[in-house]
Amino acid sequence: MTGMNKARRELVVVSLALGIVLLPYRSGAGAVGPIDAVVARVDAACAKVHDLSATFDQITTNRTLGEVREAHGVFMAKRPNKVRWEYQQPEAQLFVSDGHSLWVYSPEEKQVLVQAIAQVHVSRLPLAFLAGSCDLRQAFDVTLFENAATRRDAADILDLRPKTPEAGIARMLLEVNSKDYTVEKVTVIDAYQNTTVITLSHVQLNVGLPDRLFQFTPPPGVRVVTSPSP
Repeated sequence: MTGMNKARRELVVVSLALGIVLLPYRSGAGAVGPIDAVVARVDAACAKVHDLSATFDQITTNRTLGEVREAHGVFMAKRPNKVRWEYQQPEAQLFVSDGHSLWVYSPEEKQVLVQAIAQVHVSRLPLAFLAGSCDLRQAFDVTLFENAATRRDAADILDLRPKTPEAGIARMLLEVNSKDYTVEKVTVIDAYQNTTVITLSHVQLNVGLPDRLFQFTPPPGVRVVTSPSP
């Protein structure tokens, strides 16, 4: 199903972006050196995050097809596992998860796809991040990315490479503000060198987002499509 396949693909991006922001990074006992210092500081900044909201700009480049797509929207997240990711441009689309089910709503198609999170065939890694139960270094090899073309004085870039193969994730770059060590940009690179870059802005932390924001009731006249159990 085209819509569900798109939902799965987008959920990888959604969960990675939000999960990385929410993840309580751990520095490891006896850690020394520049990368360990950065990870430890990100730990201090992120471990206290219980919910967040932000706006995002997304640029997806498909090298195979020679296509570049831009999108803009807002998102909210709350531990454990709650996500609200809303595309506003170029077309409206809403992804909502209460931690148990995923709703993908397309106002243009007047259709909502619903599927149990356990049945969504995307990487378990980012979903674990959203739960706040994953150790970054247990899942990734982490280094500092040094590139004069991308490096900013006020930022550090973490280069993450999965220790085990993950669908659609060959490498990730995390740009963190070197003043407060919050994540500002996430770049996801797949095995074909296609990239998705998500830049975050207007981030608000721990405002007490209510659970109702992560629930979805189909509007009247909207067709509900439920994915069958495997």
